[in-house]
Amino acid sequence: MKLRWILALAASLVLFAGCGEEAAEEATDTTEEVAEETVEGTVEEVPEVLPLYPEGTIDPVMLTPDEPVAAYQLFEAYFAWDGALVTLVAYPFIWYGDTTIVEDELRLVGDPESTDELATAIFDLPQDVVAHRGVLIAVRGTVEMSWTGDIEITGATFVDAPEAMEDVETSPWVYDGETPIPVTRFYDMYNAWMGKEVTVEGYYHSTTTSTTDYGTTVRLDLAHPDDIYTKYVACEMTGEIPAESNSLLVDNREGVLVRGVVAGESFDMVGLEGCTLVNR
Repeated sequence: MKLRWILALAASLVLFAGCGEEAAEEATDTTEEVAEETVEGTVEEVPEVLPLYPEGTIDPVMLTPDEPVAAYQLFEAYFAWDGALVTLVAYPFIWYGDTTIVEDELRLVGDPESTDELATAIFDLPQDVVAHRGVLIAVRGTVEMSWTGDIEITGATFVDAPEAMEDVETSPWVYDGETPIPVTRFYDMYNAWMGKEVTVEGYYHSTTTSTTDYGTTVRLDLAHPDDIYTKYVACEMTGEIPAESNSLLVDNREGVLVRGVVAGESFDMVGLEGCTLVNR
């Protein structure tokens, strides 16, 4: 009798231990599932942020005269906005009165009382739209660079204008064409290279000397070693190139360094003024 009681007690203990293990396993599984759900619920996708100046492009603010830039790279950077689709937010330039009728073009300013024309929107057809002083407008079109340095937006159309000008951090390399850019910001980006001192490295293409009533101009043109027939940078020298330097240019055309100041477009090239030879 006593023996049967002991065996029954032992069986009860084993059964109880098994139930405890199963409960523990179930609790563990439940805890893991909750933990997994919690982790999955807190993971958020971080949008990829593209650099304003991807690898292979040049930031005009960061470039110094001591850091040579390839002639073709300077060309690409200077003309980067040419042919780009842009959306500009601005005030209409109104010379007199409070309104103007927009026909085939409209000059844009950054302040309703300003006379500084920052860009001109050129429409394919007369718009017959009334623009009001002090009321923001937005135009979308294609940038067309000209030798005068004026900003022209061709094929322009009116689009919905935002309630206020909001600054935009962008560059010609990442801009999507549709995000509204204040005309003042675009003007600064468009002219970022003007007046900047740079050192350009390129393949010596040729030297041109021209004499006018204003004096003699010596221009040295740079190409690329893989494209020696295309001229990218035109360097207006400070004077005649010494005979010894000229011989060195002809004998060794690659890797020529010229320092000067960006002055604008010159014969479909980037024009530099006040140029001097650095390594010839």
